[in-house]
Amino acid sequence: MEYSIEKKSPTVVSVTLSYAAGEVKEAFDLAARRIAKGMHLPGFRVGKIPVSVIKGRFSARVAADATEILADDRLMELLKKEGVRPLTPSQYRGTPAVDGQPFSFSTSFDTLPEIELPDLETLSVTVGDPSPGEEVLNLMLDQALRRCAELVEVTDRTPQDHDLLTVDVRGTVDGRSLPGMTSEDFRLQLLPVPPGGKVPEMDPIVRGLHVGETGHGVMICPDNYPDPTVRGREVQLEVTLHRIQQEILPPLTDETAKKLGFSSFDALKQEVWQQAFSARMRQLQRDAKHQLMEAELEKHDFPLPEGLVSRFYREHQKECEHYLRKQHADEATAREMLEHMQGESMAFARKKAKGYTFLLALAEREGIQVSGKEAEDAVRAMTVGTGQKYEDIRKTVWETGMITAMQERMIADRALEHLFAKARKIMAGSTALKPFSEVAKA
Repeated sequence: MEYSIEKKSPTVVSVTLSYAAGEVKEAFDLAARRIAKGMHLPGFRVGKIPVSVIKGRFSARVAADATEILADDRLMELLKKEGVRPLTPSQYRGTPAVDGQPFSFSTSFDTLPEIELPDLETLSVTVGDPSPGEEVLNLMLDQALRRCAELVEVTDRTPQDHDLLTVDVRGTVDGRSLPGMTSEDFRLQLLPVPPGGKVPEMDPIVRGLHVGETGHGVMICPDNYPDPTVRGREVQLEVTLHRIQQEILPPLTDETAKKLGFSSFDALKQEVWQQAFSARMRQLQRDAKHQLMEAELEKHDFPLPEGLVSRFYREHQKECEHYLRKQHADEATAREMLEHMQGESMAFARKKAKGYTFLLALAEREGIQVSGKEAEDAVRAMTVGTGQKYEDIRKTVWETGMITAMQERMIADRALEHLFAKARKIMAGSTALKPFSEVAKA
């Protein structure tokens, strides 16, 4: 085998491989022996079928397997020996090799750039107090009690705090309906606005309506709306109130708790506290990981694998299109909005690619891997609750190359967990954040 490896850029490597006729024949013989292993054919003992018979009867399969050996397996062995790690495994899609004839091909792929990675022992991150506040606990307790709540129809007054409403909403700019701001039979609950809190845009409109009436108002299009051309502009709101239901929560008693599946009201409160605490911990961890990543990415600048950038750009555009379709945007509107979002999609893709590149480089340094079995288990988990067969999902995942993206994401997730686990955690408000001279005896 003859080969050449050329680094086209900090993130792209090109490889050319050439095999002599004898090497190609060896690959065909190996492929045939693997196929013959355990195969039953009339007139032959198991495991004793001649290679020539396998080549004759299963020529297309042998050629495909032999080509995979030469173009995929041998290539990966070569790259491992040369210390070249492709960001994504190469998959040969050219003309199959021919038994006993020379075979050569060229391929290129993304690689990780050189990144100055941090010493994880020096990292620290500030986290908040994980104890849930009284307001959060009361809200979660109300959510539990709502499972036994009574809904009473109201027709003789305007909406009040805690009422459940059913409305039609139409948001327009220059007379054009905006996807995501237009909905029929939309359900919402009016909640008290805390002092200094922001009043939801529809509150002033619906609070003055009786059932069957229509009201109008204005809101400012939010900064995260998909179409950047209407952000910050006035949106005309038309709201029709169809239904008011008063929610009557059950009393806080042991009997109510038992209806909810708990032995006592104290047991219900304990479960509410535990769930609130767990949710708070998960949020604190997400925030801390985000802090760590933002801080590290701010310190480092490095070239990005364009294959990653392109993939994340397509994913973002596809997610936006799915959202617009779900919000009943017609094809022309969806296409126009996606064109307006191209710049944001590219900015999103480059930021995500930078984070992924950093985490994958960290995983390589720290020896973080995902085994084939773990990838298989992840694919199997995708079928849970879907009614789809594992074999069908697996075939799709492998044939489309999704398995590579899955493994890559799993590795990046593990690298982020490792980064967070190694960093020193400092609780917000801790004396560790103050100069020593300002720390007073309690």
